[in-house]
Amino acid sequence: MKDHRLLRVGATIFRVFAWVTLILQCAIGLYLLVAGGEAVLVAGIDVPARLVGVLNCLGGLIYFFLLSLAAAVIRLLLEIAGEPKGGASGA
Repeated sequence: MKDHRLLRVGATIFRVFAWVTLILQCAIGLYLLVAGGEAVLVAGIDVPARLVGVLNCLGGLIYFFLLSLAAAVIRLLLEIAGEPKGGASGA
């Protein structure tokens, strides 16, 4: 059986980045939502800071989902690689 330590570490790093991203982006988004501020220029259009805050929270949720999904896929592949070649049947 091969040692997949690097993949396990990678899955853990993805999970940690997912939580850090969620916490930071939601904290910044909530700050912009509550405090408001000047409009932000995006593609030549003034976007209200509160809308930017909401979009920041939404982006944090999306990044959290994608990074958690990547960690789950890596862990699933590690479990599949760890199973015996005969499959999960008791025979």
